[in-house]
Amino acid sequence: MSTRKKVYGFLILVALIVAAIPIASGSLDLGSAASAEDSKSVDGEESEAQDTTVPVQLAQATSGAISYYVTSTANLRPVREVEVVGRSDGIVEEILVEEGHSVEAGELLARFDDAQHQIRLQTSRKKLYQALLQLEKADIRKEKAQTQISNTKEELARYQQLYREQLVSEREVAQIEYRLEEQQHDERISDSDTRELQHRVDELKAEIKQAELEIELTRIPAPFSGRITARMVETGQTRRNLDPLFKLADLTPLQADVFLSERESLLIQQSQSANVTLGVDENVSVKGRVIRISPVVDQATGTVKVTLEISRDHGAFKPGAFVRVDIRTDTRHQAVLVPKKALLEEDGISYLFVAENDSARRVAVDLGYQSDGNVEVLNGIEMGDQVVVAGQGTLKDNDKIKVIG
Repeated sequence: MSTRKKVYGFLILVALIVAAIPIASGSLDLGSAASAEDSKSVDGEESEAQDTTVPVQLAQATSGAISYYVTSTANLRPVREVEVVGRSDGIVEEILVEEGHSVEAGELLARFDDAQHQIRLQTSRKKLYQALLQLEKADIRKEKAQTQISNTKEELARYQQLYREQLVSEREVAQIEYRLEEQQHDERISDSDTRELQHRVDELKAEIKQAELEIELTRIPAPFSGRITARMVETGQTRRNLDPLFKLADLTPLQADVFLSERESLLIQQSQSANVTLGVDENVSVKGRVIRISPVVDQATGTVKVTLEISRDHGAFKPGAFVRVDIRTDTRHQAVLVPKKALLEEDGISYLFVAENDSARRVAVDLGYQSDGNVEVLNGIEMGDQVVVAGQGTLKDNDKIKVIG
């Protein structure tokens, strides 16, 4: 039994040794593969380490003028805009203008029916004619009575002298005195008639003026030169006094009110120039100027109203249009300028990269004015330096660079 056990044990040992040979061989193969991969990885890192240049584009720092602008937004408005209203009650008989028409001051815009006023005017004129005739007759009677009184007084004076000389009787003198009293009475009546008729004439003249005024009020004139922006009336409508009929605006020049902070308003002066850019198309702009600066600060908003006007008529700019206003407050000449796209910022510090031979040096800079895609650099670089404007996002200080483009 012990011999058999030994034989079995030997056979099992041999089988285990045979089975272990391919496993060991496989382990050797895996180790070789790993070694090969490690070798490849090291070679890749070495090749990457060898090619660390960063492709970039450069631009030259230049010297030029740059301005500081205070920027705000506003809506354009006409220098004047009013509602033209009816001046009397009546039926609209004729409309003479349409929206968009240009009109001159005093030009007729519409006309109401004035038939009743015309009839009243003609009637008053006829009454005035009759009253003037009656007044003329009353004046003649008055003049006649005054002439008779004058003659009678002379006659009375002669008879009184004759009476003193006892050439005529007292009764004859008394008759003349009685006739004089009647004539004076008639003169007073004539004077009263004349004054009454004169009053009637004055009344009729006032009626005629009133009728002429009412006729004039049926005509709607333009209060100033401008353009019709809205028509709110139709022919045949019955409109009341003060009903709106048209909107009239003076579009030359257009104005814009911007509201600036108190600090910004201190930089603004009257007659300063400004650029006004159309909100719907930034390629369309026009020159403007400051015409008024409010002397007070709005307590609710802490802002100051500044009014500008567009210096010339421009078809693209219309009342109500949204615009951006840039008011130039200062200009620096011979400033060092670089493109805005060259700048980077980190932790509140602005910096850029300056190309020196085949490497890029990181430079912290202080900035001044910004305008038209350029920015003023106050220190750190000089005119003529080459700055990186593309590819700087992956750069580090003193990285190798390759200029492209």
